[in-house]
Amino acid sequence: MYRYLTVKTADYDYTLDIPSQVSLPQTGDKNQVIHDFDDYSVAVVGLSSGSIFEIQLQWSYVSESNKDIIMDLWHNSSKADGRRRTFYWKHLIQNKTYTVRFTSPLTTEERPGNIMSVQTLSLRVEGNKP
Repeated sequence: MYRYLTVKTADYDYTLDIPSQVSLPQTGDKNQVIHDFDDYSVAVVGLSSGSIFEIQLQWSYVSESNKDIIMDLWHNSSKADGRRRTFYWKHLIQNKTYTVRFTSPLTTEERPGNIMSVQTLSLRVEGNKP
């Protein structure tokens, strides 16, 4: 993924580096529209030449302090502010840092015994950190 992206500075200069506890599903796509015609032919219109990558993070158990970091990053209007602002995320398997934004709602769960989790949280990778 790193070699298909350009350098991009984040809106908010913070790096999220809490390790996800499950595999990291990664989807690669292109901004293209497919038109199907009655004669079964297909035309594809490319709206840009760049690639789009989405990563899904999940923490089945997260400490209260890490949950607070994630919640504050998502909800604080001077930080990521939900989906509005980009920030940095360290891919701990690739050991690379990317410029990303949230693309999904933040869902947390608190279970008896003070066990906290963060359900699937999607990030759109918009570039490589400078």
